[in-house]
Amino acid sequence: MLFLLSFFQSALAGGVGVFTQAGVHQGFAYYYDVYDTQGIDSQFLPHYGIGFEGILGDRDDRLKGIFRISLNQDQPLSDPNIPEGDYYFPEESSKDVRNDGLISIGLQWGIWGEPTEFEVIATTLLTSGFWTVDSLEYFVVDVGAGATYSPQENLQLFAIASFSPRYRKILSFGGQATLGARFLFD
Repeated sequence: MLFLLSFFQSALAGGVGVFTQAGVHQGFAYYYDVYDTQGIDSQFLPHYGIGFEGILGDRDDRLKGIFRISLNQDQPLSDPNIPEGDYYFPEESSKDVRNDGLISIGLQWGIWGEPTEFEVIATTLLTSGFWTVDSLEYFVVDVGAGATYSPQENLQLFAIASFSPRYRKILSFGGQATLGARFLFD
């Protein structure tokens, strides 16, 4: 195996970066009547986070690989908005914010412009909410559009708006905005 690996050249193209993101996601607050019939109150809740990313690819490539590790904070559900009648529900408002560890892998496509100057981009990321304190792991497919701007040869700023549905037992919808900076070392 080591013999085979010795034939490959070193990879020196890529970069590292930091980013912040904020958005909303759909949450579900459950309530029950006296016969234990379940009702669901759908709520859109804010979330935000920070993280680090690695980029694979030359700065002048239109296709780049993205690897991200981040910490995300989800706001708790509110008590459900229940209809008239005799209902009971878990006290959602008494819960604290949730801190989740996320890991993402994906691609960035250059659509229009120059990668070394200003470029309109599209991104797709597959994200796992793998570290949660309450064992409520989830999966996110993040599809976005945005732009990059390179004020210097090794510095790149980026902004992305994305549609980010989550899956944990059921599909829920959301979206977010991501802002960041990258240091490119190729």
